[in-house]
This record gives sequence, C-alpha cells and structure tokens, in this order.
Amino acid sequence: MLPIQARRRLRRRRRGEPRTSAAPPSLDQLVQDAIGEILLRVSPEDPADIVRAAAVCKTWRRAAAEPSFAARYRSHHRAAGTSPTVLGAFRTDAVMIPATSFLPAAAGYGYRKCHVLDCRHGRVVLESLDDGEITVWDPITGDEHVLPAVPGDVTLVCNIAVLCAAAGNCDHLSCHTGPFLVAMLGASADGQMHGSVYLSETGAWGPLASVELYYLAANCITVDIVPAAPVGNALYFIGDFGSEILRFEYDPEEPFLSVVEAPDVELCCNGVVLVPEADGRLGFAFIKPYQLHMWSVETGPDGEGEWEHRWNIDLMLLIPEPVPSHHLSGFVDGSNTIVVITDNGVYTIELGSFHTRPLCKRDMSYSGFLYTGFFVPECRTGLGLLPPPAPAAAMETD
Repeated sequence: MLPIQARRRLRRRRRGEPRTSAAPPSLDQLVQDAIGEILLRVSPEDPADIVRAAAVCKTWRRAAAEPSFAARYRSHHRAAGTSPTVLGAFRTDAVMIPATSFLPAAAGYGYRKCHVLDCRHGRVVLESLDDGEITVWDPITGDEHVLPAVPGDVTLVCNIAVLCAAAGNCDHLSCHTGPFLVAMLGASADGQMHGSVYLSETGAWGPLASVELYYLAANCITVDIVPAAPVGNALYFIGDFGSEILRFEYDPEEPFLSVVEAPDVELCCNGVVLVPEADGRLGFAFIKPYQLHMWSVETGPDGEGEWEHRWNIDLMLLIPEPVPSHHLSGFVDGSNTIVVITDNGVYTIELGSFHTRPLCKRDMSYSGFLYTGFFVPECRTGLGLLPPPAPAAAMETD
C-alpha cells in the first residue's frame, strides 16, 4: 500500500500527462460532409434530381457517388417516414408509362407477349401469353424469378398479388430484392375457385384453399384484374365485375378462401376497386357517370361486416379537364389513394383530402398498375434514368 503522499504525487502525474485526441477534420472534409447532408434531403419524387444535384461540380459529384450514399439516402427518408414514389404506370401489355425519369432495367423490354397481373412492393408479376408462365420481375435490377406451374387443379389463373415477405414491419423502401410471396386465385374445370401461396424462400406453392361458386358455370367465373386490397391478414379480390368479393387469408401453410357479400348497389362499367383505407377498413369505390362513390366496412375475423355509404363526389370538381369518361383502375399501396384513368391520362386522388395529382398524360388502356419504389440512380453513369428530352432545334425535320 503506497503512502498517502506517494498516491497524491501519482495522481498529479496522471493529471499532467498529455491528452490524446483525434485530429480535427479538414475544411475539405467538412464541406464534403455538409454537401452529403444536403443531398440526403433531396426529394425522392424524381430520381433524376439526385443526378442533377451531382452535376453542380466535382465536389457534389463525389458526395453523391460515395458507395455508402444510397444506403444513407434510404435510411434518411425511412426515418422521415417517406413513402415509396410512384415511378410510373404499367399498362396490361407490360409497357411502362413513365411518371418520373425512371427507366426500367433492360430486361423489361423483352416482355412484349405478357400481361401484367400485379405490381406491388417494387415487383411486377407477368403472365406469358404463349404458355402461361408466371414471372416476378424487378424493374430496378432487372432480376427475374420464374414461378413453377400452379397446382394441378387450377386450369385458369384469375388474379395474383405479390407481397413483400420480409420479417418485421417493412416500410417497403428497399425490399424489392428480398423475399416475397405470391397469392394466386385460380379456377378449375369443375367450377371451383382455388387459392394458393408461393414463397420465394422455399420455391414452391403451398396447399390449396377452395370455395365452390355454385351459382356460376365453370366457364363464367371472373375475377377482375385489378389490385387486391390487403386488410389485416387477408387479401380481398373483386369478382364478377364488382358483384362479389373473394377473401383470401394468405397463410402459406393454412390458406383460407371465402366469399364476402358486396354492397347492394347498382354498378356500371366504369370500374370497381377495393381499397385498404387508412383506418383499417375495407373500402369499395366505384364510378357512375362523373360521380365517385365510396362504401366501406369494418371487417370482422371472417371478413363480414355491415357496409355503409361514406360519400360520393362529383369528379368534375377533382379533374376539371373536359374528359368524356373516367375509369377506376386501382390504388396506391399504403397511401389511401386511388387511381383514375381518363382519355387524357392517369390521375391519383387522395381519399382524405381529395387532392388530385396528374401522373402522366400519355394514352393508357382502362386497366393499369402503378409502379412504386424508392430508386437511387447511379450518379456516375445515370443508369436507370430516361435520357433528357432533345432540344427543340434538334427535333426539327426538313
């Protein structure tokens, strides 16, 4: 045991020892960090904005080309609660109508003999018109995942939904390269409707769930090719042009398929869409000439509930441009927004505020699928972006 005086001298010597500290960052590093923070706050509404910002000078370009920038950009907007951006709209013939500068990976241009069946969580489901082969395609990376043949009892695939299968509460900003599941509804020759779930992690279809539509002949079964609405642990599909609803609990091991009664309303041919509402209810939206109607139900464990009329509104107040017709086509996943197609283009309508936004003005059929994702372009090459429009003078012809 040291004497008290010796211990005091030891403490004094320790206090007098030089302190080691990290060298302060250089001015160049501080500028680089500040520019990186600015770039993180660029809106993801149009992917080309990142490339435009990177074109300011070499310093900005270096910041945007950092290998860690894409992950930091996603992390920043994930923390801010940013929703995936509507990058474009796919027609049923797999042609993409761009709503931003995003350009699908080159693999997508081979899909000219396909129908789009669903578009969700950064993936597109395509069915070959030649042999019925089903492919899940990632337009950002170009990756393709060909599914095995559907279970033997199914002779006609009626509709499909693709969903992220990542564990936990995914925000779907960058899950397009992760695991997924495909929920399929199909009919058999004996007039039954079947449902099954495919898991990318196992590479196989699960058991069939079945329900008999006894009031329809086998060749009259219809499931509308519009996006299925996810509410709780089930997907809701529109059937028979809105006169019935099919509820599919997509548990891969114990799927369950049932028929839910639709609202008792008179429908017409302007489209019917099921909408997952922000409050967890199931919405039933349809258009009768120039009027948008919404019914909704708070579904119980079996999917049943009491439908109630919520509202109807004149579409001419929301889309004032003179158009001869409006058609409901789907919804924007996770944003309480529906999609309306007119002869002039594609619009989205937010159901809480009724805010209307034009997406694109190009011609589109009355059936289409919005493609949403969170795309961070390669700033060194600009890959994944549409080329800028040619100057007016360069477009003139003799």
